Amino acid sequence: MPGVKRLFLLPFVLMAGLAAMTPASSSDAAKDAPYTTAVDWSGLYAGIHGGYGWANVDTGLGSVHVDGWLGGGHLGLQRQFERWVIGVEASYSFGELDGHRTISIGGDPMRLDAAISDLLLVTGRLGYAWDDRLLYIKAGYASADAEVGATFLGVATQAKSRLDGWTAGFGLERLITPNIAIGLEYNYIDLGSKSIAVAAPPIILAAPMLVVPDPPPKPSKIEPDGLHTVFARLTFKFGSAPTEHVPYK
Repeated sequence: MPGVKRLFLLPFVLMAGLAAMTPASSSDAAKDAPYTTAVDWSGLYAGIHGGYGWANVDTGLGSVHVDGWLGGGHLGLQRQFERWVIGVEASYSFGELDGHRTISIGGDPMRLDAAISDLLLVTGRLGYAWDDRLLYIKAGYASADAEVGATFLGVATQAKSRLDGWTAGFGLERLITPNIAIGLEYNYIDLGSKSIAVAAPPIILAAPMLVVPDPPPKPSKIEPDGLHTVFARLTFKFGSAPTEHVPYK
């Protein structure tokens, strides 16, 4: 998927650009910059996040709604230019979104199960800052484990795969101390789809004849239809705080 590849490369291009930039001296910044702030969002940061996610997963036999709680950590690097903040971030979320439903096949019940777990996001970020607040948008690469299963007449089938796609979202952060920020973030995630190979039916011997039973219906694909997450974030910004700063109210 060329589009996904471009999104995947974007954070690394931004990281290289950030690493190549050298900050101007404070005296030069005071002379040249029309905008000055006592709060600087530049630097390396790390934190934890937790929240809720939901999606519908198409199995080829029917769609299953999954939801649940996720939590994990994030690490990023950013630079502030006047009011604009540009950076890159990687995050990993543990936990599982799962669900099930029952459908009817020829009058007999079939249970469908689905789950999504181990969510990885690698994104670029573009933000707009005013003092101790930062509003940002983000986009980039997404990956997660996805699993589907079916149980019909006592026969269970299951398939699991790692899916790759893209994500886009936005968030708001506020510094409550010079180095600690709290925030809220939303992400929309498209993980694409993957076809599932259907195994040949078993052959059983039943007297007085050889019986080849019809194969039970099986999931034919794993296709999450729009994964959504909402996270609360707690972030620590490394580096020394400004010698002078506005009050954190």
